[in-house]
Amino acid sequence: MNTADRSIALMDTALRRRFEFVEMMPRYDNLPKDIDGINIGEMLKAINERIEFLYDRDHIIGHAYFINIETFEELKDVFKNKIIPLLQEYFYDDWEKIRLVLNNNGFIKEKEFRYIGNLDVDEDKKVYEINNNAFEEIENYKKIDDVKAK
Repeated sequence: MNTADRSIALMDTALRRRFEFVEMMPRYDNLPKDIDGINIGEMLKAINERIEFLYDRDHIIGHAYFINIETFEELKDVFKNKIIPLLQEYFYDDWEKIRLVLNNNGFIKEKEFRYIGNLDVDEDKKVYEINNNAFEEIENYKKIDDVKAK
């Protein structure tokens, strides 16, 4: 917990005493069923199931990120600018877990190093990076909720 979190802890407690909070889970049925063959609700449901398993239920992604999407271009923007950064924050840049959440769909790839040379390093170490080209492929979005994909 950092200083900013501690400074709002008392306010959070005060709000919880004075107000009633109603949990609002993602409403998958309110999301577009077909954007270039991608069922947004099913895709988000798959992402959230993996987040709940790998992290916890409190960090699942709400439907608001996807509610106004009408085109594939808008979907790409949401993933690049909202979903990937959010997953980076959730998993503290643990790219292997982010890859698992996205069902190894290609958005995250292993980084190749050319200049390491003969350094005495761990041979099994993997470093990842965002694969910007993968956001252009519709099939990569479809892989997210494909339970048969590896």
